[in-house]
Amino acid sequence: MRGYYLPIALILTGCGAEKEAAPSNDADMHDQPVASQRPSYGGSAITAPPSDFKMPDFAPQYPGSTLVSVDSAEAGNRRTHEVRLTTADDAAAIMTFYRERFAVGGLRKTSDFLSGGSGMMSAIAKGRTASLATARERNHQAIIITYSGE
Repeated sequence: MRGYYLPIALILTGCGAEKEAAPSNDADMHDQPVASQRPSYGGSAITAPPSDFKMPDFAPQYPGSTLVSVDSAEAGNRRTHEVRLTTADDAAAIMTFYRERFAVGGLRKTSDFLSGGSGMMSAIAKGRTASLATARERNHQAIIITYSGE
């Protein structure tokens, strides 16, 4: 009876082995249209920033960066903003800037990670939250800042 388990296990292991190949790390995902790379967030579209848009002092716009888009949403009684920026600076410089700004703004870091040109950081304070994600995209660094509280 035990002799039958091995062939059955091998047959089951082979099932579904012809899955679609995932792109390798070397694949240039940036050749796809930008719209196909942006996820949908519950039906709310990411829009161009209004001309009078200003980020708060505890999570300001990165110096010399280009403001790409702003998405704002209500979550309970709190308004959350997601801001997308681009810059030619590297992830280490961006992370250093936001570490300082979060601290000056009275926020306490809850996470901080930098590796291989990408970074993530989050911080909180009474009535305020902020998070940062940055990653290399072709010839620039993409920055996403999410914050709530003013």
